Amino acid sequence: MTVNVAEYNPSGYADAPVKISLRDVGKTFPIRGSDRTFTALDGVGLDVRAGEFLTLVGPSGCGKSTLLDLIAGLTAPTTGRIVIDGVPVDGPGPDRGVVFQQYALFPWRTALANVAFGLEARAVPKGERTERARHYLDLVGLSGFEQRYPHELSGGMRQRVAIARSLACDPEVLLMDEPFAALDAQTRESLQEELLLIWQKTGKTVVFITHGIDEAVYLGERVAVMTSRPGRIKHVLDIGFDSRDGDLRADRRFGEYRHHVWTLLRDEVAAAQEQERARG
Repeated sequence: MTVNVAEYNPSGYADAPVKISLRDVGKTFPIRGSDRTFTALDGVGLDVRAGEFLTLVGPSGCGKSTLLDLIAGLTAPTTGRIVIDGVPVDGPGPDRGVVFQQYALFPWRTALANVAFGLEARAVPKGERTERARHYLDLVGLSGFEQRYPHELSGGMRQRVAIARSLACDPEVLLMDEPFAALDAQTRESLQEELLLIWQKTGKTVVFITHGIDEAVYLGERVAVMTSRPGRIKHVLDIGFDSRDGDLRADRRFGEYRHHVWTLLRDEVAAAQEQERARG
């Protein structure tokens, strides 16, 4: 690896305050029909700074989605603690928006009504929530599709609606669990570009889970690499491009970063495959 990964700091995240702090976080689950448990996460430590775009990559079954659920407050850690802005996470909160791989849109609601749903639940006046829903649909490139129902939209457009719905509630943190995994390659790359633009415009703190090394390097200011189960943070790699304009994948350093991440992951993927064979 020939790149000085510390020399570039596009958003100033190294000088920004810590937004999310995980300390010695572990999560175990009971094994059905048994008095035993299995450990999904063990001793996870990680800081995410305000305004940072952090990607999280690891082998299948390493606990990436579990970790995101813990940050979202959808489940509680067995050990350790998670703190956001100095406040321990003890459940879901309006400061966090979550985008899942499955769009989870209401089929009986239009795109506009889906985006406005969270605002409606918070009793935001109708005029204001309609205006905000239109604004965020425009932000994700769906102006003119407000009255379309989910079945009238492509997969990529439905995922845009899901992103707009999370953004409409103006969370400080956007948690994304492989949101582009089910999309074709062209749509996925288009939405990656769109997401970077949204992040740059809004300044949100983003934690993005992916299986794809290319996606992790393309999107992340830092890439956190996880071990095989039980999941831990193996290494956090700074990604430093001179600019995020143009085609980053054509930059020679893209291949170097990709190779570095794969070098970190190779043994973990092999270990995860061995765990699968042992269970089978």
